[in-house]
Amino acid sequence: MSLSAVRHLLPGAVAGVAAFVFSRVMIEPLTGAAIDYEGEREHAEAHLAGAHGHGHEHGELFSRAVQENLGAATGIVAFAVVMGVLYAVAYQVLQAVLERRGHRPDPVTTALLLAAGMGLAVTVLPALKYPANPPGVGVDDTVAERSSAFLTVTAVSALAAVVAVGVAVRWAREWGVWRAVGAAVGGYLAVMLVVFAAAPSFHEAPGPLHDAGGGLVFPGFPAELLADFRMYSLLNHVLLWLVIGVVFAALVSRTRSTDAEALGSEVAVA
Repeated sequence: MSLSAVRHLLPGAVAGVAAFVFSRVMIEPLTGAAIDYEGEREHAEAHLAGAHGHGHEHGELFSRAVQENLGAATGIVAFAVVMGVLYAVAYQVLQAVLERRGHRPDPVTTALLLAAGMGLAVTVLPALKYPANPPGVGVDDTVAERSSAFLTVTAVSALAAVVAVGVAVRWAREWGVWRAVGAAVGGYLAVMLVVFAAAPSFHEAPGPLHDAGGGLVFPGFPAELLADFRMYSLLNHVLLWLVIGVVFAALVSRTRSTDAEALGSEVAVA
């Protein structure tokens, strides 16, 4: 496998494994608790509706163990590899643009800053508006609308980030690096504040169930469970981008050291 292929695939693969381990340890127990709540709530709703029979319960195509191990690992690693490839392409484009404009930034610093920027633009900021929901949270009538809104916010965030980087690179010489970066970041945040204000909000956590007399039949979705699930889901994405950046930076640093050694050998021979 060529060095270029390694740099494109390895960071995402390593990040995917790290993200899966984190998810398996920290998020899967919360997912299990949410699924238990969802099942118990369905029984409570059936009882309120007068459906005392057990009805037909269809077995799952894949067992829970398969879903939380093989299924989750495959999905997370595949997603991470795709993100890693996109990141590697973005790095190459950014480096080419910077070099064409006469900038010679440290490749390792560029790799780490790019990972942080992509993580913020693609994951963190969209998640602040539309955080992840565990099983049992969500309304069927608004699932499509919420998904569409999330994808729209993510796309706008990514596009605004690209424009911000372009502005910073374009005006770095005239304004100075820090002033150009500050203006670009400020503009990006201003755009996202407007997007957040304009995007629809959804409140989908199930509330408590009451009988005809107002008595509590079943509690609402546990607030602590919802908060923990959203927090750990966000941290998992942060971990993914952190590992992508660190592994890619290590590969870049190793390549640079190898090139320097090769150049030194050529000079010595000459």
